[in-house]
Amino acid sequence: MKLKKIVDALPRKLIVFVTHHHRDHIGGLSAIQESNPDAVLVAHVKTRNRIDGWSGKYTPVSGGENIYVNGQSLIVILLRKSFLDIRSGGNMTEYFQTTYKFLELSPHVVIPMHGRVNLWPKHMLCGYLKNRRSREESILKATEDGAQTLFDIVSNVYSKVDRSFWLAAASNVRLHIDNLAVENKLPEGFSIQKFRASCGFSFKVRWAAGYTGSRIPFKINKRGLIMSVIAAGAGYFLLFACKKKKTIES
Repeated sequence: MKLKKIVDALPRKLIVFVTHHHRDHIGGLSAIQESNPDAVLVAHVKTRNRIDGWSGKYTPVSGGENIYVNGQSLIVILLRKSFLDIRSGGNMTEYFQTTYKFLELSPHVVIPMHGRVNLWPKHMLCGYLKNRRSREESILKATEDGAQTLFDIVSNVYSKVDRSFWLAAASNVRLHIDNLAVENKLPEGFSIQKFRASCGFSFKVRWAAGYTGSRIPFKINKRGLIMSVIAAGAGYFLLFACKKKKTIES
């Protein structure tokens, strides 16, 4: 209802620019189209293909286009995978490239899709880079000290962070390891194949066991319970594998 009132107050010649397909960016499109059927959607074709429910006008952009709004010229700049959500194809290497590209543009103001308008964008962008590089140095140090699996790296780098946040941290570690591999910075003895093999079920079982153990009072036999959790997880995995094998054979 609030969005509808906002759209109703805007000019009928409305341009709706969508940067990417995440739900928090496209969730209100149906309300916009209902209030203003003449609105024009502007988005990359890959973003458009992931949007359901929009049947109105559409203008594709792929970078380099000029959009004129009220006498002002806006230049579309395509930034590939500049987000850090590994489930949606996030890429740390391209995140760094994107951030450096923003710095080269020397913007005076940044109007983000999340958060407030920033009047000191260079300071903000340099802060992002400093934070990411610092985290990456910690991850690299962990691998140099012998950490080979996702759990070993996360438990080393995020040892002072509540374990409930380790699942989210694991996503960041995976992105940083991929970037270190691209930059050929990983130590010679580090196996990227072994690391990737440790990123799925194995990590979740070890995390669940550690998380459960950290929440149990000391008077309980924590070691025994943790081993039981690991055994239960392994049993579930074997059962699942056997069922999958029988399905394939049948």
